[in-house]
Amino acid sequence: MATMRKGTRSIRDLQVSLAKYLIQIEEGQRLPSIRKLAASTQMSIGSVSSALNGLQDMGAVKIQKRGHLGSLVLSLSRGELWNLVEQGPLVIAMTLPMHGRFEGLATGLKKACEAAGIEAYLIFIRGSRTRLKALMENRCHVSVMSGLAADELCNREHEILLRLPPASWISSYCIFYRSPPPEPGRPLRVAVDPDSFDHRRLTELEFAGQEVEFRWTSFVQISRLLKNGDVDATVWTSDQEEAYLGPGIQQRPLSDRVMELVGEKSVSATFVARRGSDSVRAVINTTMKADEIMEIQHKIVIGEMIPEY
Repeated sequence: MATMRKGTRSIRDLQVSLAKYLIQIEEGQRLPSIRKLAASTQMSIGSVSSALNGLQDMGAVKIQKRGHLGSLVLSLSRGELWNLVEQGPLVIAMTLPMHGRFEGLATGLKKACEAAGIEAYLIFIRGSRTRLKALMENRCHVSVMSGLAADELCNREHEILLRLPPASWISSYCIFYRSPPPEPGRPLRVAVDPDSFDHRRLTELEFAGQEVEFRWTSFVQISRLLKNGDVDATVWTSDQEEAYLGPGIQQRPLSDRVMELVGEKSVSATFVARRGSDSVRAVINTTMKADEIMEIQHKIVIGEMIPEY
């Protein structure tokens, strides 16, 4: 815990400092003695005791004193502690909610925060690179992307906090293509959205070594281009197959070679924060329960629940 000169902080400042410590520990964990907390904060024993009592009064923590055995943390309110530390909502950057699986993930994240008493604000930004830029510009606390994007784009300034199971990001990627194939001698025209890291990377891997002409375009145009015959193929998620399939259009899975290279990373949601964001790490790791989020996501995908985010 950071130290400061004795007498330079108010009780409120001390409560914030203690909240930064408490938000990172688990219920049932023992607290350092009041004397040790006072020494680490450079505040008096009376001030630390008063600050802890105030945190208990506001419901941020419940502490049981056990004499010479010290004190035990019986319960924690991550929401109250977060409000003290950050004094605002937890801002999460998501991709555009273009299909039910993304809407389900957004709803699951929102519900998880609500259950912990944390106000969450979701912002929707197209492209993993752009979401990482927003993260480093302090426009959000967390950026959510695929594991593939996180592993290839993150550097020492970033920290991967959590990886959800496969199918938490998308169900699968596949190739949508026109049949019959183009006449001999003409390159295969493949539509690519350059703003989507996953789309671009998987397309490059899938069509490596083939005679291909890439057509750069927005994802909202790809289905129309494919159906009109302006492109011959594209890589996209099977979650939107209804928008892509039609007369003369078929689909197949990614090649075994590509699947061996990327594994399940491209279909798993991954949470990224700025390195050293201790409070954010603590909140994400304690509130984001994979099974509960994916249960909500599944209900929205099959139409049993209305998206709320």
